[in-house]
Amino acid sequence: MNEIKEFPVLFGSDGSLLGMVSVPVDGPVQPVACIFYNMGGNHRVGPRRINVKLARQLARAGVSSIRFDLAGLGDSGPVTGSQTFMARAVLDVQAAMDQVQESLGIRRFILMGLCSGAPSSLEATVADPRVVGLLQFDGYAFPGRRARWERALRRALVVPTNPIMILKTVRWIKRKLAGPGAIEGEIFTTGTLEDKAKVFVDCMNIVAERNIPTLLLYTGTLNSVDRHLDQLGPFANEKFAKHVEYVFIGEMDHSLTTQATQRMFLKVVGDWTMRAVHGLTSAAVRPAAKSESSTSSFGALTAIPNPKRTASRAMATSL
Repeated sequence: MNEIKEFPVLFGSDGSLLGMVSVPVDGPVQPVACIFYNMGGNHRVGPRRINVKLARQLARAGVSSIRFDLAGLGDSGPVTGSQTFMARAVLDVQAAMDQVQESLGIRRFILMGLCSGAPSSLEATVADPRVVGLLQFDGYAFPGRRARWERALRRALVVPTNPIMILKTVRWIKRKLAGPGAIEGEIFTTGTLEDKAKVFVDCMNIVAERNIPTLLLYTGTLNSVDRHLDQLGPFANEKFAKHVEYVFIGEMDHSLTTQATQRMFLKVVGDWTMRAVHGLTSAAVRPAAKSESSTSSFGALTAIPNPKRTASRAMATSL
């Protein structure tokens, strides 16, 4: 394992974006760097500092990275101009790639899109040929009727013991009353579900045509259940689905609250990142073992609390 060095940088057209660069200081350095940024309104460190932990883990394996705040978030300056959040985010991600390319001489990148960062990481991948790997964590999801009903039932059963589910239920009722064509009041993406589905499918097909390694990682918090590619819903047979790694981990929570879920995340994402660094697509990857005794570059999945209920799996060979 390499020793690492970290240092802050200011970059962007007006020098108002703030990032932290992690680099190995000895040993071999990979010619690919990772880009981390905000999950929702969270600071660039990510939920429970997961971006920091992953950046340092990767740097010790020879992979450099930058984690930064988009304009208007964290320690970066305010948003300027009249672009949408999505357009602004793509420009900021490209500015981060420019910064790393200029300072470290690295010209290929892997984007880490967590939650609300998933849509912008997908669009940035399509927009910029320097992107050679894409992670989407609890990003776009289109569960079918059976999966939605099972999810609703499971959530309903826990309402008496989990008050936060009352708020989720109220939001669900509001969406139902507003009708299927209503525009959702979201900050990070806009448009109807049909609009979002078209963007997702169109972009993912482009990513697949470019043979870019892609990991779609889902947790049980937002999606609750997954029997077979449930989060892709009607798009499970699209051509892009044959080119992605699809992993659902029911025991992993969306905010990575516990040490156990953080270890799972670091292992799954760390292993996938090293494959992506070496340009291995899903077709070249052996199916991941479901056993808790499986080993990898970043250790074993010994933290899984109940492997019988864990639906983690790589679908490389079955998609």
